[in-house]
Amino acid sequence: MMVRMMIKGLPLKRDRKNYFKMDLIKYREDAESFLYKIEKEYYLHFSGQKDNFNISDIYAQYEYLFTRENIDYIKNIKDKSPGEEKKKAAYLLRFCTEGYIERQVKDLIDRNAENEARANIVIEGKKVPFRYSEILLANESDKTKRDEIEDKRNRVISESLNDDLYKYWVSLHKQAEDLGFSNYSELFSYLKEENFFDLQAGMEKLLNGTRDSYEKHFAHLLKNELDISLTGSRKSDFAFIKRAKKYDRFFDKNRLIPVFKGTLYEMGIDILKYTNIHLDIEERENKSPRAFCSIPAVPSEIYLVVMPGGGQDDYEALLHEGGHSLHFGNTDPKLDFEYKHLGDNAVTEGFAFCMELLMQNRDWLIDFLKMPGETAEEFVYFSNLVKLWFCRRYAGKLRYELILHDGKTLNGKDLIYKEILSEVNLMEYPAENYLRDVDSGFYCTNYIRAWIFQSQLKEYIHEKFGSGWYKNKKTGIFLKELWQYGQKYQADEILSQLGFEKMDIGYLINSLVEGIKVFKNM
Repeated sequence: MMVRMMIKGLPLKRDRKNYFKMDLIKYREDAESFLYKIEKEYYLHFSGQKDNFNISDIYAQYEYLFTRENIDYIKNIKDKSPGEEKKKAAYLLRFCTEGYIERQVKDLIDRNAENEARANIVIEGKKVPFRYSEILLANESDKTKRDEIEDKRNRVISESLNDDLYKYWVSLHKQAEDLGFSNYSELFSYLKEENFFDLQAGMEKLLNGTRDSYEKHFAHLLKNELDISLTGSRKSDFAFIKRAKKYDRFFDKNRLIPVFKGTLYEMGIDILKYTNIHLDIEERENKSPRAFCSIPAVPSEIYLVVMPGGGQDDYEALLHEGGHSLHFGNTDPKLDFEYKHLGDNAVTEGFAFCMELLMQNRDWLIDFLKMPGETAEEFVYFSNLVKLWFCRRYAGKLRYELILHDGKTLNGKDLIYKEILSEVNLMEYPAENYLRDVDSGFYCTNYIRAWIFQSQLKEYIHEKFGSGWYKNKKTGIFLKELWQYGQKYQADEILSQLGFEKMDIGYLINSLVEGIKVFKNM
């Protein structure tokens, strides 16, 4: 006789061999419910509609999802299953394990988010929310004032945020060791089935292959635009130069949504018919300056959130997060839970970068933003330099995070952070950011692999649809076909289906170098 039992709230079954068997159907349903509430909480708080941030209660409600017993059970399925069942189990194992270690620090996550939302700095005698100050920083043309804002932001990080961030990372590191891994890096290399050191080797190749171009061209950009040298610059100077105010006349805030909609329409995608995708572009003081896409329910409830700060950043952010939104908004609702909500996030980041790539497309800039040809070429050059800066930054982040998460004490790693990031971008990074400038779960590897994925996807799209792919309805059909699979396939599997032998960082390096070649005699 089958007897249904409850252990920590999760239905389990006792089989003939007298051991507990998890009800995977119920587990998936509850996991989907958990992610809905978590994503909605993130959306409301980081969109500036809710000051408090409370994931603790959500984790408490669903703590039975994240137990050692569940981790062991799912791991056993992964180890014994073939094909798709193995893949789904691997995705589920990462979800369960990440949830297990994150629930140990849920109170710290809440407190840090709330402290950040409530923090203020004083600028010219006026209190300004810490988050909003990032937008003011990017818009401040006076270097002395810009440095002052950055210094005040760093003081908030040091005095109000770093203590809890220190406890957060110490706890996660300990959880990784308690799970039997030598360190946090080894845990996530196992969960993501990636060799982080191989990826780092590729990014070191990128650093070496782009160093001369970066030093020459980025130094010229800083000198020409800000009249400062690269070696004497700070990260806050990059925030201002990326703001690119001189191009503002082409990036009118009021045309942001019409341009986005018009671009998609040319590809045969009518965003107005996507009642499942909600555009949130309202300005709120406590809204995160970092654009994001929230996916409480895939594909039925998607939020595309952008905090308009003015200029090209708004357009780039909307295109990027729009890529995420379209990907998840077009996902087949019949897919298994694992393929809709879990999987390889390099895939969705790659699709986001694919849309963002329009900012480096001369013809699109002319067609949709009415840039004169010469200005469009100049902007493409600028945009490629910004991308090169980011790729080099993430090469540094990966190098640093492998040290941060090596199982040794965190003490002194603020100076290692400052040294590595300052070296790769040749501008001064603040040591205070050494714990805040880190996403959990080695998410930096998702961005790196996404850039590689996107560079190869670009080759395929340009070969198949031409450089004017954005005004070809066949492109929309092609992308929707890819999007419908959610994250069932990993980035390398998709590339294999498109005829590539493997993910090849050479495509990314070549695209970065070629992107600035037009000004090679500078």
